[in-house]
Amino acid sequence: MAIKHSLLLALLPLSIICVSTASGSTLHSPTALALIKDNQKSPSIIFFLPKERPKPGVGWEITTTSSKAEIALARHLMSIGAKEYVAWWCPHCHEQKLLFGKEAYQIINDSIKVECDRRGINPHPDLCKAAKVPGFPTWLINGQQYSGVQNLKDLAKASGYKGDMNFRYIQSE
Repeated sequence: MAIKHSLLLALLPLSIICVSTASGSTLHSPTALALIKDNQKSPSIIFFLPKERPKPGVGWEITTTSSKAEIALARHLMSIGAKEYVAWWCPHCHEQKLLFGKEAYQIINDSIKVECDRRGINPHPDLCKAAKVPGFPTWLINGQQYSGVQNLKDLAKASGYKGDMNFRYIQSE
């Protein structure tokens, strides 16, 4: 049987791996999928499809790891005073976390993340309202808003980051 759809043809050289959940399950209840090209030189594609409810006030566990590039970008965003407006229950916000990885997102979480839901940890709904946040996640970088999940190269460009851009993950289209 011949495959004629161009998207299917493009996906043939890819293998699908599952990023495990906190419970250790992988194939049974995936929370994030990463499509990885066989040569491992290209970034993995992150696609988040929640299979369980988020942990109240916190969200889902970050199951990806950061490289030096993600950590450096997170530090840069912190140093220029960027803000990321989120809601703990938002799957798109979690996808953004997965793009950074656990270590880099800890920097963001500790310094520039603004929780908009009153039920979240350390909430600041007043700041979200004042910033007129249109949806989650929304980044505020150098006075400009960027709504929705952002690939790290796009955040790097918007923020003037000039460091290592060998990021591990990219957002699914």
